[in-house]
Amino acid sequence: MASHPYLTDDDERARRWFFAALAATLAFRAWLSWATPITGDEAYFIAWGRHPDWGFYDHPPMVGWWLAPLLAISDAPWAVRLPALLLPAVLALVARLALRAWFGATPAQADRAGLLLLLAPLSVWNVLITTDTPLTLFAFASLALFARAVQGGRAPMYLASGACLGLAFLSKYFAVLLALSYLAWAVFSPDARGRWKGLGLVLLAALPFGLLNAWWNFEACWSNVMFNAINRHEGAGLSWRTPALFAASIAYLFAPFAWYACKRPGALLTELFEPERRALHFAWLAPVAVFALLSPVKTIGLHWLQWFVPAVVLGAALFLERAE
Repeated sequence: MASHPYLTDDDERARRWFFAALAATLAFRAWLSWATPITGDEAYFIAWGRHPDWGFYDHPPMVGWWLAPLLAISDAPWAVRLPALLLPAVLALVARLALRAWFGATPAQADRAGLLLLLAPLSVWNVLITTDTPLTLFAFASLALFARAVQGGRAPMYLASGACLGLAFLSKYFAVLLALSYLAWAVFSPDARGRWKGLGLVLLAALPFGLLNAWWNFEACWSNVMFNAINRHEGAGLSWRTPALFAASIAYLFAPFAWYACKRPGALLTELFEPERRALHFAWLAPVAVFALLSPVKTIGLHWLQWFVPAVVLGAALFLERAE
């Protein structure tokens, strides 16, 4: 790779590592998506794609909408899994640009953030096309736009963030936790100009998507609501195993970041409330807090955590020192 006149040696090294990881993970994931048999959940969502509708029994319809045009081309595993295959690469490439353009990151910081996104465990081995795939993409887009909007109170950015939040909601109801993180940001950001107006714009732009889902549920005996709020929780009860499993899941996904953060708790606390990056941190703090509260009575699936991995990684890349 040719040397760039404006990049330091550290920048060049980070850039080489990023593109090497991008090529290696794409190649490995392409092989894995071809070699892994279609799972039961994927077959279920493929059936959605064959019969697109405004909604389906247990989740909002977005993954079915994504699969419909892909199935018109091929129903081979590699074809229907293309969105899941490409998702980490797309997130990493966009994150590099956003960190440099919007958060003042150095080229090396941006490339290391992209590298961390590519090498996060779920980014390496999860090639399954599920409702978490569009949720992760739209949640990331909403968060990036929101974090940019709060820097200058930009109304179009808030509206765009809200539209992406609405699309995330049509992917999976966990998008509500992202909206909760925006509310937490507004509550704990008295120094932010126009924070309540910005939050209102986000919710206004997301509202049509929520109303669409509410309309379909009204016509379908509230099946999504029944499944997610009642039916799937019938076996829930107090257990010491489920909090331990949740702690193990967090450790598996985020242990390197948590280790270094615990070594500098004062610096971490300062970072969490740094005005320019506060929204990034609340985007993972809020869902982690909610899942931690639920973990004594409910098993928190590893895939439930996938959608806010980018928020953790971007915040960590800006917080950690180069050696860390």
